[in-house]
Amino acid sequence: MFLTDLDSRAAIKGSRDPLGLVPLWSQFGRHVVGNLTTVTGSVRGFTTTMLGYHFAREVRDRDGSKGESPLALFLKFEQLAAYCRYYVAKDGAFRGIERVKKSLSESPSVTLSARQEYQILSNQKVYGLWGLFSVPSRASGLLDRNETVLTAPAREFVEREYLMKLSKDGFKDGREITDLLRQPRADVHLVGKHTGLARAIARLHAPDLSAAEREFYRDSLAWGGASDETMGCQRQLSELMGKLPEDLGFGRLELRALIKEAVRRGKDWSVLAGRLQRIDVLEAVLIPAGAIFGLLQTRQGQTLRSVSKELSKWGPLDSVDPIAFQDLRAEVAEAFHEPAVGERWVRIAEGLAAGKYEAVLALLIEQNAHVMSTRNGSQPWIRLTEGRLDVRFRDETVQLPERSELAKRWVNNYFLNPLKEVVMTLAAA
Repeated sequence: MFLTDLDSRAAIKGSRDPLGLVPLWSQFGRHVVGNLTTVTGSVRGFTTTMLGYHFAREVRDRDGSKGESPLALFLKFEQLAAYCRYYVAKDGAFRGIERVKKSLSESPSVTLSARQEYQILSNQKVYGLWGLFSVPSRASGLLDRNETVLTAPAREFVEREYLMKLSKDGFKDGREITDLLRQPRADVHLVGKHTGLARAIARLHAPDLSAAEREFYRDSLAWGGASDETMGCQRQLSELMGKLPEDLGFGRLELRALIKEAVRRGKDWSVLAGRLQRIDVLEAVLIPAGAIFGLLQTRQGQTLRSVSKELSKWGPLDSVDPIAFQDLRAEVAEAFHEPAVGERWVRIAEGLAAGKYEAVLALLIEQNAHVMSTRNGSQPWIRLTEGRLDVRFRDETVQLPERSELAKRWVNNYFLNPLKEVVMTLAAA
């Protein structure tokens, strides 16, 4: 299944995520949002991505293997679009804004190059559009799954919508852009020689979307594309999200509003309602579990009993539904490829609901040890040595949230926040 490739981005990496929460909530989130990632809520990010791949292919068609790689060409177009957007429209809604600002504060003439010193991010390949938007673009049907080229529908849209606009502005098929990208190191004069081109590129990224853009991005981004793996849930979810307040970020209260509305709409919406409800049940456990493990990182040398006394101020958490969480056991285990982990999280949920914090603390230490063992046998962050906490990875900044906040907190976004961003952008266009 293609989403296996997409979800590999949610795998546990490095020394972060000590409880393995990312692959867990990602698995549940993928049932309702199949194509976006946590950082891909920008519609114009996808515009730049498609144009970057298009012009990279144009250069390769002209120069063949003699020219630069598709990656190098893409990075240069991303730079060009960023400089034009900021210089012409003071639009800074893109990755790399700080370096773009600095360069333009020194001169309206800038250099396009794949070399490190000219990149607009510390590592533009990883932290820019190539690294962050390529996989969701494939999941959305914009990029070919096997090659670094646009799909036929995306190519036709780019030609019909964007190249036509460039031609109307006097830049037929964007040939001037291709000419710039063909140079390993190209100087762009935003005042003078390339003023008109800069304005044309900035217009392609204007906040206001055309009717054709709204339809195209609705189908591919908001609704999940032709290969939508959510069985239509993402399309229903997008419809409901369009009725949420535009000026508020997505959070736990918005999630419950969506659940309520999906239930109200009846049988045809029951699958979506159930999947959203499972997310709410899971988040109710992940929020206090993450906070408690953070507290443990600040309690070097203490006993589990002394830390559990601190947590007793919470008392039993009625925000946790241990019965409903039991229904998640199999899928939690699947996220970790380990049945015992599903059982462990059920016991954590039961302990939180009953206020048995000493047991919860021991289970979280056990979960961390399991997660770290899957990372090339890494050592756990916290051990018990002679009955006391031996904290190997400390964090002295953690503050335990108030009990009253737990039912409303929203930490793991399940890809719902970027979907709302896309939906609201299309609604406002």
